[in-house]
Amino acid sequence: MMLRKISYVLGGFLTGVLAISLANIPRAEGQTPTIDTCRDRIVNEMSSAHDEFRSYVFGSRVDTDGNFTVLTGGQADGERKGILETKERLTSELVPPLVESYRVLRCHSLMVCEVLRQSLGVQGGGVTVRPLGCGERTFERFGECYLAGTPSVGGYANAGSGLDASSLAAYCQQLVEDSLRFERATLQLAVGYDSGYRAMLQLSGMMDWIQADLPAVILQPLRDMMGLLGKLHQIPCFIGQCDYPTDTQDL
Repeated sequence: MMLRKISYVLGGFLTGVLAISLANIPRAEGQTPTIDTCRDRIVNEMSSAHDEFRSYVFGSRVDTDGNFTVLTGGQADGERKGILETKERLTSELVPPLVESYRVLRCHSLMVCEVLRQSLGVQGGGVTVRPLGCGERTFERFGECYLAGTPSVGGYANAGSGLDASSLAAYCQQLVEDSLRFERATLQLAVGYDSGYRAMLQLSGMMDWIQADLPAVILQPLRDMMGLLGKLHQIPCFIGQCDYPTDTQDL
C-alpha cells in the first residue's frame, strides 16, 4: 500500500512536471528579445524543474506567507511529502522512485535546451521534442529567445551578457550537465544518510525488543523448566525399574 502511494506521488510528478508548458513565464509586452532575456528564460525553466524535483524527493511545506516552500529551498506548486519521508520502508525500496524522479528531471532539462535551439530562428508556434530516453512532447517556442533579424553583431541582440546566440545552446547544455551532476551527488549523499538513519532505527528497535521482550520469551520458559525439574521427585514411580535392586547383597 505504501509503495502504491509512492507510485501515485511519482506519477503526479511525471505528469505535473512534463505537462507544464514551457511558455508559462510570459515576457513583458513590447520587450525586445535579447541574449539576456533568453538566458533568464533558460535559468527560470531550469530552476522551476529543479525545485519541482526537490519537492518530490525531500517534500514541501506551507510557510508563514502561505507559499509552498521546498524543504531544501525553492518554491513548489503544492504541499507534499517527499519520497525520502516515507516511513516503515527500507532505503532500497525508495531507490526506484528516486531514480525515476531523476530521469524526469533530466528529460525536462534536456527539453528546455531543445526548445531553445528551435526558438532562436523561428518565432512562435509549437515544437515537438524528444530527448534520448524521454517521451515525446510538444511545447511553445520561447519568445524571449527569438533573436533572428535583431540588429546587432551577427544578427542577434546582445545586452552585454558576454554570450552570443551561437553559444546559448552550449551554455544551456553546460547548465544541464552541471545541474544534473550536482543533483546526482546530492541524491547519493541523501540516500547514504537515509540508509544509515534507517539502519540505526532498526538497530534501536532490536535493542528495545531484546531488553523488553526477550526476557519474557526466553527466560520465563527456562524458569518454568527449572521449576518442573525440581518437582520431578514428587512423581510416583509405576515402572519396573523402580523396584529393581541396586545392591547385589539384596539378591
